[in-house]
Amino acid sequence: MWIRIRAVIIEDEPLAAQYLAALLDDTCQVEVVGSAAESEAGLRLCAELRPDAVFVDINLPGKDGLSLAKQLAMLPQPPRLVFTTGNANRATDAFRLEAVDYLLKPLDPEQVTESVSRLLAYLRPFESGSSPSSDDHANEVPTSDKTRFTGTANDLLPVKDVDRDQIRLLARREVAAVLRRERRTWVHTVREEFATYYPLADLMSWLGGDPFIQIGRHAVVNLQAIERVTHYGDRLYHVRLRDRVGTEITASRTGAARLATVLKTQL
Repeated sequence: MWIRIRAVIIEDEPLAAQYLAALLDDTCQVEVVGSAAESEAGLRLCAELRPDAVFVDINLPGKDGLSLAKQLAMLPQPPRLVFTTGNANRATDAFRLEAVDYLLKPLDPEQVTESVSRLLAYLRPFESGSSPSSDDHANEVPTSDKTRFTGTANDLLPVKDVDRDQIRLLARREVAAVLRRERRTWVHTVREEFATYYPLADLMSWLGGDPFIQIGRHAVVNLQAIERVTHYGDRLYHVRLRDRVGTEITASRTGAARLATVLKTQL
């Protein structure tokens, strides 16, 4: 029997809450069973209704969404979390709390649909046809240097989480950088790194253009994931990422020229 995901929205802006509810309803996969405008009311609502998922704004007044998330995790039946935020820099905080996803405001209908698909993979694996821990051969990442990925920008990238023995599905916007080293293509997010066998060219095609830029023969970075750029010579740049390990990359001369052009347009 097919059952929709029961969700609660915790958002202090009424129009934003209404818009998110409408987008969730459009997916035909989610039933919004309640909403609250601040943390304490949201916690009480979740304790009472026991929803499958909570869409919570990080920047709530008073006790923020991150503090609320820690309290939600202590409920007898903790819901899955999807954060909403107007600040892309808060993504790292969100994923530290094991959020299924985060949505960047202004909300994009495709990203909301994508987040619902992620929730389904966790909550309804047999209905969604995919599971974060599935051993299904369709989701396996082959251990061959000839592994190909020809997905479009809206497709999710399968990667292997070795520590948890799971297949993860990454959205384009989650990627902080793609680096080729040691005969592997490493995909960095803000909190994890995944070793893959995908050709760098395939991932560059999937990532497309803005906000991604190739700064070296073996390095593509997300401009939004750059923490610091150090200019130390004629067209010489050292890039530090805003990821878990503070990855540092030296741009090639060609990559430095591209980076300099982008930086000038953003000044």
